[in-house]
Amino acid sequence: MDILLLLLLTGAVVYDIRTRRIPNWLVLSGMAAGTGFHLYQAGLPGLLFSLKGLGLGIILLIVPFALGGMGAGDVKLLGMIGAFKGTAFVFSAFVWMALVGGVIAAVLLAKDGRFKESMVRIGRGAVLALVGRRKQVFLGSLDRAPFEMYFPYGLAIAMGAVAAYFKGWW
Repeated sequence: MDILLLLLLTGAVVYDIRTRRIPNWLVLSGMAAGTGFHLYQAGLPGLLFSLKGLGLGIILLIVPFALGGMGAGDVKLLGMIGAFKGTAFVFSAFVWMALVGGVIAAVLLAKDGRFKESMVRIGRGAVLALVGRRKQVFLGSLDRAPFEMYFPYGLAIAMGAVAAYFKGWW
């Protein structure tokens, strides 16, 4: 099953890089394969193992999705990983994914010459939030256009899963 998961992740990355989308047929068939495998192998306990992983994968990315930080395909992709590997693995993949995604974002910002400007903006927002001026933080973040950056996050998700597979987190 690990080979199937790797093939699905590879397909998702290729689609995401080429089209900026991760197709539903890919992640939904992966979810079905993961849950079906665990149901076949262990019955109801296997199905619950898979569904818990799927649910946690979706829950971990639902807030970034709701804030516009990633697409629905990214959320479903992490859920698919959870359906294959369960809750502990999907959480480990999530931590690695965040680290990899941060590195990719920093490299892209540096490449565009916007790294320092972005770090100053983040620092200013953190200071204002810490001193209780949340209204200024919110109002200052309304104009995000000059700071927006897009990259296919499916790559960070897949790399996070591979890192979790080989390295784990704990």
